[in-house]
Amino acid sequence: MYRYTLLLLIGLCLCLSPRYAEHAAAQPIAPWLERNTNYFSIIYTSSDEDSALHYASWVDTIYEELALRFNHRTLSPLALRLYPTSELYYQANPAARNVAGVVAHADFQRRELVVIVERTARQSEEELRNNIRHELTHIIAADLSANRLNTGFQEGLAQYMELPTANLEQSVAALRRARDQGLLMPWRDLDDRDRVYAQPEISYPQSRAIVAFLVDRYGFAKLREFLLITGRSSGYRSALERTYAVAPSMLETDWLTWLPGYLEGGYRLSSMGAYDLSLARDLLSKGSYMAAESELQNALAWMERQADTQPAAILAEARTLLEQSRRGMRATYLAERARQALIQADYQRAEQLIAGARNLYRDLGDERQTPVLKLYAERVARGLRATERLAEADTLAQARQYPQARAAADSAAAEFAALGDTLRHDNALSLRTVLDQRQRLIGLLLLAAGLVGIMLSLLSRLFTRPAEIW
Repeated sequence: MYRYTLLLLIGLCLCLSPRYAEHAAAQPIAPWLERNTNYFSIIYTSSDEDSALHYASWVDTIYEELALRFNHRTLSPLALRLYPTSELYYQANPAARNVAGVVAHADFQRRELVVIVERTARQSEEELRNNIRHELTHIIAADLSANRLNTGFQEGLAQYMELPTANLEQSVAALRRARDQGLLMPWRDLDDRDRVYAQPEISYPQSRAIVAFLVDRYGFAKLREFLLITGRSSGYRSALERTYAVAPSMLETDWLTWLPGYLEGGYRLSSMGAYDLSLARDLLSKGSYMAAESELQNALAWMERQADTQPAAILAEARTLLEQSRRGMRATYLAERARQALIQADYQRAEQLIAGARNLYRDLGDERQTPVLKLYAERVARGLRATERLAEADTLAQARQYPQARAAADSAAAEFAALGDTLRHDNALSLRTVLDQRQRLIGLLLLAAGLVGIMLSLLSRLFTRPAEIW
């Protein structure tokens, strides 16, 4: 896990000594062969021909990747020396016998990367590449900082440039234990090489988390600026304050506040890889538009801080997905407003809202709300028909076609009752009551008129003389 601790003895100490370098180079190891790429001279023994060919097939890609990230092309060719066994490595680096777990190291002065092939046999392809990313980052960081970047930040940056593997999960678990046990190192200890390498199980994951914090909060371009300013500063604290315009003690406090989110999953986010939009895509596919919008807002804010390392295509996709989430939220809002309009029996408004929601959902290819909107539309149609029947009843009443008007009012009242439209149901019943009253009044008037007619007929007979008989 902590395969780079040899930098204490080799990468940052002995190998920077020209006298030691000459001594190491003079060791009788084995006949060295050489294979050149655009940026590397791969030095290996005959037993590692296949390994040399394998590294040659992709090592320039790592160089280009880091050159792009740091906007810096370190002097080439660089040496990539492949030691076939640990024993041959120890012959050249005797001090390394006392340091366990070393897989690779970097020598800034000799501009050499070293890999012990025997110890990489069980590594995955990405772990092999991470060895080169890590060690080449040490050389680039030394270039940019005039070789003044302290041990803690060197190791944190080199780890940050790796792509995630199972080692990352182990590192975070170790950092979590250190946090829980109150064993986190104060930032000032990152300036102490002996402390860093004496407790790699804490210093390594912690230094990576510190670099991740600075990148997450301020962007990778600012971290590169920190490297350049370090080369012109009296120490890392001065460089931090000049770069971030924040006191180092405040940065450390902010980091402690930020750390829980990192331990809970934020560690998977790195500006070195394209932002993973799978969560946003999944939320959109499930119709969770509000959650998708929140995720994409955060994603875009982060990607804009990392604009110098994030692919333009990913940024464009995030913006497209954000627009989709907002259309989905708008469709959901319109559907809810339609439901409220139905509750308030505002059928015309509900009809407009349903049409708007349907159009948005159709554009999104989201058919999940189709049955609900269909049900809403059916209720709207029934409400509008019942409203028309009620208006028809009123028109018929004005034309004194009371039976027809009453039938229309009855029909409207029954439909409004089924729809739960209390107000219009009551209006229809009121109209029906008025019609009943009018019909009763007309009936009474007709009855009265009939009685009057009868009375007049009887009176006429009483007062009429009988006809004379001639």
